[in-house]
Amino acid sequence: MSLYKRGDVWHYSFTLKGERYRGSTHCRLKGDAKLVEGRVRRQAELGGAQSQEEDWTLGAVSDLFFAARGADKKSADDIAARLATTVRLIGRKTLVSEIGPKVIQAAIQARRMETSRRGGPLSNSTVNRDLIDQTLRPMLRFAAHNLEIPIRPIVWRELRLPEPKGRTRTFTTQELASWRANLPVWHRPVFDFFVRYGVRLGEAFFRCDAVNLERGEVVLRARKAGDDHVLPLLPEDVSDLAARIGRARAADVGTPWLREMKDGSLRPITYGGFAWASRKALDRAGIADARPAHDLRHHAATEITRRGGLKAAQDLLGHATIVSTMRYAHPDRDDLLAALGHKIGHSSEFSRKKIKENK
Repeated sequence: MSLYKRGDVWHYSFTLKGERYRGSTHCRLKGDAKLVEGRVRRQAELGGAQSQEEDWTLGAVSDLFFAARGADKKSADDIAARLATTVRLIGRKTLVSEIGPKVIQAAIQARRMETSRRGGPLSNSTVNRDLIDQTLRPMLRFAAHNLEIPIRPIVWRELRLPEPKGRTRTFTTQELASWRANLPVWHRPVFDFFVRYGVRLGEAFFRCDAVNLERGEVVLRARKAGDDHVLPLLPEDVSDLAARIGRARAADVGTPWLREMKDGSLRPITYGGFAWASRKALDRAGIADARPAHDLRHHAATEITRRGGLKAAQDLLGHATIVSTMRYAHPDRDDLLAALGHKIGHSSEFSRKKIKENK
């Protein structure tokens, strides 16, 4: 084997054109070690080899980081574009060990002077994602942990540009009813699924083969983070989807969300069609400051958090960390008053009942 482990670190050893190459990959994970070994082989084929003490450049680490951490994600194209921006602004041959606050600050200021594709100024959130969140911060962590490269101490919160506070949108019962009533009939079942389960726009339009009727669940594939997520379904939704899947398969349609045409044929509903119809429905309902799909996820996430707690909400929403779920933990007045019931020994259910009786 060309790779072997010595302690916690993988080493390479191979022969090319009668010459032996061996050394440390500085990696603790075999997948990362394979990437380093591949790079050494390519350099050897070109007439040179990476020495054990090689100075790692930003370009080299960026390539390894993307292959190990970004290439298999659904957002791979966005990550690649942001890495290219970072490498362009800092310099491909810049040594990773020399990247510190001054270098990063200079790159941030240079990025702020650039414009978006539409010609407008870049938002602080975009600059933070381009140069910190999806690039330098995880890449330098990767370099330190897996390549054993000494990294300068960086206080990221002092480098980040200020961003507006995260926005979560919820709706009243009347707003939801009006929104739904202004949708075409064939879009309403999709709307109900959004409100109940809090899925993202692309996740709601799953294929029939993603639904397991026996287990009562649907597998949401290729999500934002690139992983799959199993979503449990309520019994009434299992029955509804079973009927829809039966009709879809009979019509040779891959999705359970269907529109029946005037001639009786069935056509699949697309997420683009739903977003367009939802935007029109919001306008007709007079609901301002609302996005046509993602704000339904915010609303559902808030309700799930309120009723089931943070851990249940995290599992249902498919968040990798509970930090993402915590943004939806904003109780309303009734929640606060119900929580105060402990002062006189009341249960939460008793407190809520008394609150409703006093309204």
